[in-house]
Amino acid sequence: LGGVERRAVDTMQGFDPQNVANTIWAFATLGVTPGEELLDGVERRAVDTMQGFNPQDVANTIWAYATLGVTPGKELLGGVERRAVDTMQG
Repeated sequence: LGGVERRAVDTMQGFDPQNVANTIWAFATLGVTPGEELLDGVERRAVDTMQGFNPQDVANTIWAYATLGVTPGKELLGGVERRAVDTMQG
């Protein structure tokens, strides 16, 4: 998966919310913890695009972190929490 991980890191700036969520979800589904560079990139991009996350993106992202046993940073965790509340309130 090294090539896939490298490509994701190289193109992360162009990822929309679904791309971000799907990337971390895919690694978690495979049971493979990505390297720090990808985890950092996912976290930064998720924070940057959080306003565009739909409920599925929120759920997939948090599920992936929990499944991988990786604690998200405070900024991502706070953003996910706010986004979840926003989407529940309509």
